[in-house]
Amino acid sequence: MTAIALIPARAGSKRVPGKNLRLLGGRPLLAWTIEAALESGCFARVYCSSEDRGTLAVAADLGAESLLQPVALAADASVDIDWVRHALQMSGVAHQEVIAILRPTSPFRSAATIRRAFERWEEVQSVGADSLRAMRPVSEHPGKMWS
Repeated sequence: MTAIALIPARAGSKRVPGKNLRLLGGRPLLAWTIEAALESGCFARVYCSSEDRGTLAVAADLGAESLLQPVALAADASVDIDWVRHALQMSGVAHQEVIAILRPTSPFRSAATIRRAFERWEEVQSVGADSLRAMRPVSEHPGKMWS
């Protein structure tokens, strides 16, 4: 199974401007996801997609391949399918077998977690599943999770 990782890292967050380059534990937020993706050994290629050249430069320094996306695909109301289509077209892997979207806003996701997800993916494919979504049980009411 050939897989690629797509890491969306737009610069235009309204609530936390430049969040993907902000430091967490002395490293850019983006670093945690790129390093976990590379360390997992699950991906033939790891791409970072952003409208910001500075973010892409940091991603490249960390080992990801950079995909410059149009600003219109990085707006608050942009939907994933648009930047994903653009990334696949720009990367030349438009007919990729497996695509993993790894958001930098989950910095505590480890390489081991990614490997476990791929093991689970292999299991669910046998019953006809075409996607896998990571979730976790929560104790708080969804309406109170963000306060």
